[in-house]
Amino acid sequence: MMDLWGAVADEQRWAHALHAYALSLGGDQVGWFVLARDPQQLVEQGANFAAHPDPEYWLHRPSTSGMPALVGRGITAQATACYATRYREQDPLWDAAMERYAQAPRGGVWVVTDEALPPSHRRRSAAFHNEFLSRHGIGTRMFGGSRGAHHPGGNLFASVYRLRNDEGFTPAQVRRFQREFNAVRHAAFLHRETVALRARVSGLETLMERLSLGMLFFDTGGRLLHANARAHALAQQREHTSLRKLLAGPLQADAAMRALFAQSLRGGSGCAELPGGLVLVALSAGDLTGMGLSHGAPGIAWVLLERSLDAAAAVALARQAYHLSPAEAALLLALMRGQTPQDFADARGVRIRTARTQMSTLLLKTRTQRQQELVALVARLMLLSPGEGVQQQVA
Repeated sequence: MMDLWGAVADEQRWAHALHAYALSLGGDQVGWFVLARDPQQLVEQGANFAAHPDPEYWLHRPSTSGMPALVGRGITAQATACYATRYREQDPLWDAAMERYAQAPRGGVWVVTDEALPPSHRRRSAAFHNEFLSRHGIGTRMFGGSRGAHHPGGNLFASVYRLRNDEGFTPAQVRRFQREFNAVRHAAFLHRETVALRARVSGLETLMERLSLGMLFFDTGGRLLHANARAHALAQQREHTSLRKLLAGPLQADAAMRALFAQSLRGGSGCAELPGGLVLVALSAGDLTGMGLSHGAPGIAWVLLERSLDAAAAVALARQAYHLSPAEAALLLALMRGQTPQDFADARGVRIRTARTQMSTLLLKTRTQRQQELVALVARLMLLSPGEGVQQQVA
């Protein structure tokens, strides 16, 4: 079990650890280790498991997708297809397993073997062995599962095979498998989530490093998964102490950061001021989709906008996207640089009423309701607008 837990984050070690665990139980190999919602989903996906035998195909989605995960496999795709299409209906071991499944309490586990079949099934068992198991080099099976897990893909269905016809699994081996099953289930679920997270974040890291803006990505627990090179460069500047604290996690920062993090988890967008001329912009789930990252990504993304460098490029994009007049664009540029409408009016020598009218028009054209939303919208526009012009302006 310790080897299994130690291998959850390493796909190659995980396969070896599963095989070693099967040997320790008196088996020759793991037949199936599948995380699924329930037995029905397991049956429905049998043909797909045969069509896509590589566990990596099933592991690259987080559990929130509701899809099963093939976390280990030791039999051929041909045997899987054969079982899924022809023999499932006459497998007495499956029938016995589903009987135990129905009787198991919530959070309980159950284990059955070929030797545990009632006498009335012996004949069917022999026929099944002759027509399917022996033909595919399988001697005896031990099949187990869990019930009523709290996470979508957390019910484990696992089998261990012996490739020889002998005395089969002993009662002590069956009891041990059942005793350890919950720990095995948790290790399998952690392996699935680790691989899925790595796959999602790997794609995001590549995207983040292509951006000239600073970008941070946190998991749903507030742990920093990746900060791109620009974010690290900003954090090294003396005036950005608050950014260095943020890299330790938003939940360790001030109340404003915690509130923005909670808003981001709910799928909303927003922005917050950081000392040193930085604007922190939270991307919504829709924004992530627009950047090519599925909204099922297990975390949230924040962007760092530098007022002194990025404001002009942002306003140029907004002026084109929302058909702003020169006066409206000038006001927006002032807002992006941290000024107020009063500051803008004083600098331009116009009445505050004129600036407020232009402000109202800006909000109307961009369909925002307040200055903070407007700044966040324009900052996100720099990331989400396609085309070479964007790359040139943010470079």
